[in-house]
Parts: sequence; structure tokens; C-alpha cells
Amino acid sequence: MLAEGLEAATASYRVGYESPSHFSREYSRMFGAPPRADVSQLRGARATPLPA
Repeated sequence: MLAEGLEAATASYRVGYESPSHFSREYSRMFGAPPRADVSQLRGARATPLPA
């Protein structure tokens, strides 16, 4: 999702889920946060410059 800029719904279909909400629930159960929260956090981390 992060590398290709995909929404969770698109990613869920690509990996074989028929329901984006089911994918989101399973993702949250496995990783402790919904996909949207993880992607937002990772995008923010990539945008933050490293200290010199």
C-alpha cells in the first residue's frame, strides 16, 4: 500500500479478500492498528528528514 500508493480496499482485493472491511479487521488484529493508520504513520516517517 505504501510503495504503490494503494488504498486499503484496492490492496485487499489484490491479496484475495472479497471484503475490504474484513481485510481491515484482520490487518488490525495482526498488526495492532488499521491499515490506514500504519500507512499514514509510515508516510510521515518517510517525509521526515534525517538529522544531520
